[in-house]
Amino acid sequence: MNADQVLESLGRFGTFQVLFFLCVSFIYMRGAWPVMGILFLGGDPGHHCQVPVNESISDVIPVDSSGNYEKCQIKSLLTNQTTPCSNGWTYGDEFDSTILTEWDLVCDDNFMVDLSSTIYMVGNTFGALCLTPLSDKFGRKWVILSFLWIQGAIGIATAFSSNYIMFTVLRFFIGLLNMPIALTTYVMVTEMFPASSRSFPSVGINCSWGIGLVFLAVLGYFIRDWRTLQLVISVPNFLTVIYAWFLPESIPWLIANRKFKQAKSVAKFAAKMNRKNIPSEVLVVPDQEMNEAPGAGQSQEGLLNVKVTKKYTVLDLFKTSKLRRYTLIMFYLWTADSVCYFGILFATPQLHGNQFLNIGISGIVEIPALIICMFIINRIGRKRPLIFFLLLSGIMNIITIFIPTNTDSGVDLVWLQITAAMIGKFGITGAYSLSYLYSSEIFPTVVRNHAVGLSSFFENIGGISAPFIVYATSGTLTYIPLVLFGVIMIIGGTLACFLPETHKKPLPETIEEIEYGTKKSAPVTENTHL
Repeated sequence: MNADQVLESLGRFGTFQVLFFLCVSFIYMRGAWPVMGILFLGGDPGHHCQVPVNESISDVIPVDSSGNYEKCQIKSLLTNQTTPCSNGWTYGDEFDSTILTEWDLVCDDNFMVDLSSTIYMVGNTFGALCLTPLSDKFGRKWVILSFLWIQGAIGIATAFSSNYIMFTVLRFFIGLLNMPIALTTYVMVTEMFPASSRSFPSVGINCSWGIGLVFLAVLGYFIRDWRTLQLVISVPNFLTVIYAWFLPESIPWLIANRKFKQAKSVAKFAAKMNRKNIPSEVLVVPDQEMNEAPGAGQSQEGLLNVKVTKKYTVLDLFKTSKLRRYTLIMFYLWTADSVCYFGILFATPQLHGNQFLNIGISGIVEIPALIICMFIINRIGRKRPLIFFLLLSGIMNIITIFIPTNTDSGVDLVWLQITAAMIGKFGITGAYSLSYLYSSEIFPTVVRNHAVGLSSFFENIGGISAPFIVYATSGTLTYIPLVLFGVIMIIGGTLACFLPETHKKPLPETIEEIEYGTKKSAPVTENTHL
């Protein structure tokens, strides 16, 4: 039984595929909320030292060079000297309550919101590396659902945090689960569509992330209390309880693990929904395949054509030359995409204008970028668009720093800066999405989730770095992130030239297929230890 033949026989975009896609899109959409929710959970409404009774703000709060009140200094009317705030702070009214205002994470502690974001990203990293491979063993469906429910419970507990440490520790565990949920969902989407129509759902699923950002902006606008907002973004996880009854398991995973009866059941159910007839020969399982345990034995003309003698681990990604090269390049690309993408998102509230609107717009602009990306890669493949998007992002990031705010004659060029930045964001969005698609297509089934999970480890290295890059350069040296982002993207575009094209090619199932370029078996003396 061959997974791609089964998927092809079900049709491209029938009722089954559409409903499946919508179900997993909801899972992917809500994944944006734990990641970016900190922008509102820890939002800064503005602050200054608390003004003593019977004194005016203009008398005791110094003014900085920009004409704004100092945030962390207060002046004594008796000595006319400024000292750090000693009686607390007064906050603006943009939020009713955030962790910043509740626990006074300002002045000497102003790094702690960004530290919380970084610790969340550390949780992402450990989750991607340690938990994502569980879906290779236990299946995509139940790993996704069980993690969603556990994460929802932790998210609700987070809303009742009594201090910063409790909040940050619980957020670590939310991140620990969020990345495996997202990665396994993405892999599952890729696996449930045939090679001929894989690009649309694989890239389209990322549109739900942008929609998630838009919803988050709306929720943040109407819910200004951080505890209430945390509850609202956590409870939807439990809506997926109904998925336990009708969300199917991945057909390629079932076949790869020789769960042929379940694979046939899912295939027949999908065929019935799509009003398709699956040729009987497609569902035939040779007796030898049927009797073999997963991961051992010699298969016939079916899923595996090599002798499998061991369990696969992440070390198998480095034991052959081609797969090793692809793996190292993908590690770099995921790091580059992440640090650039999240660096810009975390800096979005610092832009001029309404921060809720800015976050919403940052989500909206991703949707047309991804739609355009879908049509381009479906016509000319993955490799050239990936190179283009990486180079476009890098070049526009660097160009932006050379555009002045005003010309010598006083003409406002802020609009040009924003345009350049948005073109760069377009490139980042396309490159990020294609990196995900490439990872799901370039690695063989036997190590795919190991590869994607480890790639995501490096993605999260970028995510961990992004908040502190934004924090360290806020107010000064604002050009450094743009230069850094631009250089690493251009390097990424160069490295992408050494990747193979994967457009309209069946998903590789074994490491030998990567090395030999066909579905033919490796020589009899070879095995998966090589």
